[in-house]
Amino acid sequence: MPLEKGQIRLLTLRQGSNQDDLIECELSSCELNSAPAYEALSYYWGTTESDRVISLHGSQFRVRDDLYKALQHLRHGQTSRVLWIDWICIDQRNQAEIYEQISQLGEICAKAESVVVYLGEATDATDQAMDYLMQIQEGETSQISPGIMDNVVLEGCQDILSRPWFQRAWILQDAFYARAAVLHCGSKAVLSKTMIYISKSIPDKIDPLSQHVLNLMPGSRGDDEAASKIPLYDLLQRFRFSKATDQRDKIYALLGIVGFEPPKSIILPDYSMSQKDLMRAVLAHLCFCEPSSVPEPPYETIDEFLANLDPIDNDILKKMFETSRDIDLVSLLRHGSHYISIDRSLVEAAGRNKTKGDEMAKLLRAAIDSKRSAVPTSPEVSWLF
Repeated sequence: MPLEKGQIRLLTLRQGSNQDDLIECELSSCELNSAPAYEALSYYWGTTESDRVISLHGSQFRVRDDLYKALQHLRHGQTSRVLWIDWICIDQRNQAEIYEQISQLGEICAKAESVVVYLGEATDATDQAMDYLMQIQEGETSQISPGIMDNVVLEGCQDILSRPWFQRAWILQDAFYARAAVLHCGSKAVLSKTMIYISKSIPDKIDPLSQHVLNLMPGSRGDDEAASKIPLYDLLQRFRFSKATDQRDKIYALLGIVGFEPPKSIILPDYSMSQKDLMRAVLAHLCFCEPSSVPEPPYETIDEFLANLDPIDNDILKKMFETSRDIDLVSLLRHGSHYISIDRSLVEAAGRNKTKGDEMAKLLRAAIDSKRSAVPTSPEVSWLF
């Protein structure tokens, strides 16, 4: 059943009291804006082939092992459950549908009653950690400091927070847009705000990337506080170590949560675009200029590019400043002063711009003067000016 624009499919997961019972499901389509109550599943796809079988409308449907186990644990014993699951609710053979559905992923997660995060199978340590977290969540251990954890509970928390889900680029929108989020490890579950609460007592035990993901989730902000979108540069720095099968997804997965004044260059997911052209699009976005003025970056991969953005290479900036016909230097200096390093060579390059060289050079000199007055001149910094 093909989808019309603005529609999504929802999966009804039938009840099953025995874990070995056949997993039975049905699909239905609806308008996203008038969808019935549903939950959105966020999970790590895994690397295995789709060799597990569920029943979809009475016919066999193959899913990957990680999704199969998630469905086993999420199935209720007495009632059906309505879920949005990308692998099943999007026709994976239809590229146009994939693009359309992924483009509204943020809205799908935002309209869900909650985002259900499946982190994988349990271990003895994670079960003990989840029991401990559930007691905190239910107020049963309110008299005990979360800093008092035995080694097994600590090991379990570390295991949970190092699961592959936290490392993947495409889960970031799920975390950001969730109105509520529930973290499942095996058959046990806690609210994201409980995990965030406990993480604050063990900051040195948590991978920084996992902490950045937690900082996007409900519980890291007030209950009534909407998630605030984040400038692209900040996202690239926080999540440059996220993993993606296609390196371009390290950028495309961020676009739904980017917030900024309108840039000169809008980036849209385009898998016909080479990695180098995508780097140019990112640089144009960050520098408020048209992509045509961005020279070919001296990097072969997105990973190499992301590792060299702090600050942006001045050789790239010089060519941009010299050739751009439409650069918004005022916005760049206002919003990008932390990722460009202004020196005389940039002023000279700007001065050679045939469209507005004098204006650009004046703005850059003023920025240098402002920095000089703000930072006491010393032998270590005076060479910049």
